[in-house]
Amino acid sequence: MKKIIFLSIIMLFGFTAFAQNEAVIELQSQKGPYLTNRFFDNIFISVAGGANVYWGENDNRGSFWKRVAPALDVSLGKWITPGLGVRLQYSGLRAKGWSYGQQPYSTGSSQNGFYKEKFHTSNLHADLLWNVSNAWGGYREDRFWDFVPYVGFGWAHSSNVTDNGYKKNEIAATAGLLNNMRISPAVDINLELKCMLVNQNFDFVTGGSRAEYMGTVTLGLTYKFNRRDFSKASDIVPVSDNSMYINEINGLKGKLAQAQRNRDELANRLAQEQSKEAAVVKEMYPVLADMAIFFRINTAVLTEESLINIGYIADVIKKVPDKKFILYSSADKETGTAAYNQKLSEKRGQAVFDALTKKFGVNPAQLTIQAVGSSEQRFNGAKLNRVVVIEDNE
Repeated sequence: MKKIIFLSIIMLFGFTAFAQNEAVIELQSQKGPYLTNRFFDNIFISVAGGANVYWGENDNRGSFWKRVAPALDVSLGKWITPGLGVRLQYSGLRAKGWSYGQQPYSTGSSQNGFYKEKFHTSNLHADLLWNVSNAWGGYREDRFWDFVPYVGFGWAHSSNVTDNGYKKNEIAATAGLLNNMRISPAVDINLELKCMLVNQNFDFVTGGSRAEYMGTVTLGLTYKFNRRDFSKASDIVPVSDNSMYINEINGLKGKLAQAQRNRDELANRLAQEQSKEAAVVKEMYPVLADMAIFFRINTAVLTEESLINIGYIADVIKKVPDKKFILYSSADKETGTAAYNQKLSEKRGQAVFDALTKKFGVNPAQLTIQAVGSSEQRFNGAKLNRVVVIEDNE
């Protein structure tokens, strides 16, 4: 009968918390999904005290209230999302009961063959927390009452209060209900009701059911470290439309195709000239038209298409080792300051210079970088002035 009364109290507290919580949820809520924060965000620590009641084989032989023992909870946890958290908790302190006959945890004298039972107890367990208030009603950082059921597993230990060497270690399961009442952004009052399920030999008394359990009610405080809130996934700024870059890539592909046609034409003309007998004293050079290498906004990184284009240009430059070329590099004046654009144009000129000399073997002495920043705009349109033009310097 006492057992039923104790469990009824636990359920009454739980339903009261849920009912009050539902009333708050109707005011305002924000349903997910939510982003997970950094590892050390949403950390909390709790300390609470209360009462334990142990149910063993013979504990119903004595008064319920004489079996009430002090309890202590110390917890460290983290909320991964507004609805899901994890926690490591020490719980226990003392347990009382009754045993038939003299047992390792028995104290006092016999009363019709029954002895009082008293022992130290502790339960170190890891719990999975489910904040029903946030999961069902939507996340609210300022909600007064949060209703949080949980389950866990851990290591339970019992020992004699007289230090006579008797002790037990068992695997234990824990289930409970955590009621968090907000009193400030950083501090909650926590009312916790839980039950530990453990092997019947935990108190050295056997003969009844294969498992015994201990009910606990504690009241304490929880401190929540910064950061304490969560951000909705929908609050992320989406990536802007990339159609501009796609159009630019398509334009560069067209320029690359034209450059390839020019290269083929130059190669054919060169082959024709080389097949002719020397008829004039004047030395002939292959013709190199000015070539433009375009860049994306605010970058000096060469694309694969640009590298292909530069490779064809390098083939021609290496065939005229006595000629000099200028790498005219610029930036558009519609973005950035003049000083920033000057540095950006220098980086672009250097990128083309390095590709010609280091990747394709052009003699560095044939090349000169002329970086003008945004002071000169040769072409109409901002993206056309994000360019390095390779020009014949003679």
